[in-house]
Amino acid sequence: MKKALFITLGVIVFLLVALAVAPFLFKDKIKAAIDEQLAKNINGKVWYDADRFSLTFFSNFPNLTVTVGGIGLVSNAEQFKGDTLFTADEFKLAVDVMSVISGDKINVKGVYLVKPYINTLVDTSGVMSWSTLTFPDTTAATPEDTSASTLSLKVEKWKITEGIIIYDDKSLATYAKFTNFNHEGSGDINADIYDLDTYTHIEKTYARYDGVTYLNNQTFDAKAVLNIDMKQSKYTFKDNQFAINDFKFGFDGFIGMPADSSMDFDIKFDVKETTFKNLLSLIPAVFTKDYDKIKTDGSLAFNGYYKGKMKDEQMPGFGVTLLVKDGSLQYPDLPSAIKNVNIDLNVDNKDGILDHIVIDLKKFHLDMGNMPLDARLHSVGLNPIDLDANLLTKINLAEVTQIFPVEGTTVKGLLAADIKAKGKYSDSLKLMPVVNGLFSIDNGYVKSAEFPLPLEQVFLTTSVVSPGDMVNTVIHLSRFQMLLDNEKFEATAKVKNLDNISYEATLKGIIDLAKMTKVYPIENTTLTGRIHADIATKGTMADIDAGNYQHTATSGTMTIDKLTYSATDFKQGASIDKARFSFTPDKMNIENMSGLAGKSDYAVNGYFANYMGYIFGGKDSTLKGVLNYSGKKLDVNEWMTEDETDAAPADTATSAMTVVEVPKNLDFVFNAKVNSVLYDNLDLQNFAGGVIVKNGILTLDDLNFLTLGGKFKMDASYNTQNMKDPRYTMNMDINQLAFKEAYKAFNSVKKLASVAKNIEGNMDLHLEAKGSLDQGMNPIYNTMNGGGTLNIPSASLQNSKVLDGLASVTKMKGLSPLELKNVKVNFEIKDGNVILEPFDVKAGDIKMNISGKNKLEGDMDYIVKMDVPTGALGVAAGDAISNLTGTKVSAPKNVKMDLNVTGTVDNPKVRLVGTSSAAGEENKPLTEKATEAAKTEIKNQLENNEDIKKAKAELEARQKEEEAKLKKQLEEEAKKKAKDIFKFK
Repeated sequence: MKKALFITLGVIVFLLVALAVAPFLFKDKIKAAIDEQLAKNINGKVWYDADRFSLTFFSNFPNLTVTVGGIGLVSNAEQFKGDTLFTADEFKLAVDVMSVISGDKINVKGVYLVKPYINTLVDTSGVMSWSTLTFPDTTAATPEDTSASTLSLKVEKWKITEGIIIYDDKSLATYAKFTNFNHEGSGDINADIYDLDTYTHIEKTYARYDGVTYLNNQTFDAKAVLNIDMKQSKYTFKDNQFAINDFKFGFDGFIGMPADSSMDFDIKFDVKETTFKNLLSLIPAVFTKDYDKIKTDGSLAFNGYYKGKMKDEQMPGFGVTLLVKDGSLQYPDLPSAIKNVNIDLNVDNKDGILDHIVIDLKKFHLDMGNMPLDARLHSVGLNPIDLDANLLTKINLAEVTQIFPVEGTTVKGLLAADIKAKGKYSDSLKLMPVVNGLFSIDNGYVKSAEFPLPLEQVFLTTSVVSPGDMVNTVIHLSRFQMLLDNEKFEATAKVKNLDNISYEATLKGIIDLAKMTKVYPIENTTLTGRIHADIATKGTMADIDAGNYQHTATSGTMTIDKLTYSATDFKQGASIDKARFSFTPDKMNIENMSGLAGKSDYAVNGYFANYMGYIFGGKDSTLKGVLNYSGKKLDVNEWMTEDETDAAPADTATSAMTVVEVPKNLDFVFNAKVNSVLYDNLDLQNFAGGVIVKNGILTLDDLNFLTLGGKFKMDASYNTQNMKDPRYTMNMDINQLAFKEAYKAFNSVKKLASVAKNIEGNMDLHLEAKGSLDQGMNPIYNTMNGGGTLNIPSASLQNSKVLDGLASVTKMKGLSPLELKNVKVNFEIKDGNVILEPFDVKAGDIKMNISGKNKLEGDMDYIVKMDVPTGALGVAAGDAISNLTGTKVSAPKNVKMDLNVTGTVDNPKVRLVGTSSAAGEENKPLTEKATEAAKTEIKNQLENNEDIKKAKAELEARQKEEEAKLKKQLEEEAKKKAKDIFKFK
């Protein structure tokens, strides 16, 4: 009995020790296997903290738990090169070991992500970043062996904690960001039909579509059970509740994905709670710390549907109904309330064609204290919009602060609006409804606790009148006035005939931006400076478009002093130390303007022409002008960052650039002269030249600068007329540029002339090239075409494996280093490949003629024709060449050899493809007989030559070493198979 107990205890101890030690024994092998598979299969840079890689059975016994810390992924794909797609503080995977051993179904007990950053990008052509992470399959397609496909995967649970999720879709102008994203779920995802049970909480939700923000830092909660039918690709909502802030709603219905690449929707949604207060929680200004104390009353109904097929341009129909009855709102400690809130809104679009949408706001009424506000809208379609609308209110602003809490701010004045519109509107069809509208502020007053002086005597009167056509429409700002610290600013404006705009406007007075932003703070923005304007203008768009500026009247000046601007989304900041503008009918003259843009100083003068046409005509009118710019330093790098608000955590890689569109409505000449321009890793000294912007093309004209010890002269263009295929041209001359510096600085040199890294010396280069850029502003090399000339006055090719390869085949010494004197190389670039015309170099008395091409991937294919005097040959080299050629080498004959150099600069392959030994005799291919003779002679030399004997001994020693390694490897594999129960690879 005692013996059995000891045996049992011994087995248990052994098992515990094995479980504890096994992960450590196999940890390095598993890590190496992971690294190998990542490198083979992921088109990106993957990193993780090796010290936080662990394996254990005990943290989730009896499951094996794999933990990886400090993990991240940066894309290498052309469209998203350098973009961080994923980081996580910790990734943890718990696997049922017995399921791995059985082999038919791997049971994943849990997948856990802690503080992940997940960044999904879609470029303008609709390509998603995650779809580019795998390498293209270049292997030939083979029939699928379905008999072997028995392995399945089951995931029981997953959890994400404190994540940041970003979706940035440039093809649909959609952006969403979820901060402090927490999610967990469970379900048998291996089953054909199963329930997916999930819970999600997001602390801050931001969503923007087509420039309009729909969610801005609202909280989001969701608890949902989704039934998934994999065979029918059908997803059905079961028990669920969603909430944005305190607004709770749920879904009923399904989403189907049939085999025809479409999506079928049949979804209804409805509110879970029917109080007016739930709707108010969607308003950020209301959903504050005092939200629970707000007194509310009234009922709410909110429901809708999304039904139909989505395929290509076809969209499902949708509808929304919102009803609020007898709503009221009163803040604690404030005497007045908003009462009698009644809303009856229906939006309906049954067939999914947006031009058929119907918006029917039958009623919108509320009383702010004793001040009513009424509105109504009925509209059909989008182009044209057939509308019938009105807005009527009169509000005493002093009473508003008795309803809404406005801490530290006093507001006075009377606001009135009375607007009616009925008829069809379409800018493109030149349709205008009948409009009678008046909006006014009378004797407005605003005082902030942040600034002791008020903004007062604010008067605004504006009207819109139209009998129902564009020609007779009049928009009139008859009065705008404000007084701040006894400094008055006034403006008037009048626009008539929207079909052929006639305008007149005046601006006069002083605006102190620092004082103004104290009264009206701008969130996350600092703005200071003084603007003094006295401008009057009058004319018609017809005269401006025709260039008849003599028929218009514009005059006046504007000065700016000590203006500064910075914001959270403009961290570089900018300032205008001093500027003066003068206005004439045809030009806005910049007499002088100086300041800082980020770290870069500037001084500018010049003019803008057609500025009135640009202001009124927008994209349909072209702004022309000339600017002369000078400065001591221009730091381009600080302006080349991607959306800072969307950036990955600071310790990850930075984002790559995206295509910047050149405006098509600019016709501009920009003359620059800067002492130093910092661009990427370059410092461009004495930078001077012209930049021309016209018709969506940016052209560099006669650009000159010094960098890397060389002198550059360049003409180039950047064309974004087709944003999906931006193109470039370049015509460049470079003098006295070091080869190695060029290799370090320019990716194109690394791609197309990687041999430059082994050349000591300078070059002169003339280069012409054109091609396309990817969406990351990188050259697409297989579209590059052009040519040029490379001149090498004096340089040396050193430590070159290509020269070592030539020496190895020919047995000649003295090839390295190869001195390059007065070498001229003409070349062509075709589809990204550099094709060299034949050129001559000498290595002592050895003449070489080189031609061929260097491929985009770095592969070489060169022919080196060598003309070697027999007197320059050593005994071994002469004998070896005699045997290779099948002809005895003897003075005074020259030996001519044709060698083919392939492979890459770092791994070249050299072979003899032709030879001759008589002066004037043409090179000929090696014959079979000559080859056999060479073999015999070389064999004799191998037996007698001391150097070769030594090499033979070294070869035999290496062979024995390899045999020992192989023997050890076979032993390890035998051990590995013995431990196959762990299934580790």
